[in-house]
Amino acid sequence: MKLELYTQPFCAPCVRTRQTVARVQELLPALEVEEINVVEQVARGEELGITSTPVIRLLQDGTEKFRASETPTINQLLTAIAGSSD
Repeated sequence: MKLELYTQPFCAPCVRTRQTVARVQELLPALEVEEINVVEQVARGEELGITSTPVIRLLQDGTEKFRASETPTINQLLTAIAGSSD
């Protein structure tokens, strides 16, 4: 399972989301995490329809299984990961 985190440098919710993702990654070390700065990678964000940040995408075998555009709690993110791995 891969988690993509779309952020911007001056986004307060992005800071909170980074912290949540880091904690979840501590609990699930096998979770691959990639942070994408949409300011630096505009085309990638546009291609995926990212219009605000933060956005979390959970991918399994390259297929999007879950997407959220708000800062999740640790429990919400763990639940999404568990539900996406089916």
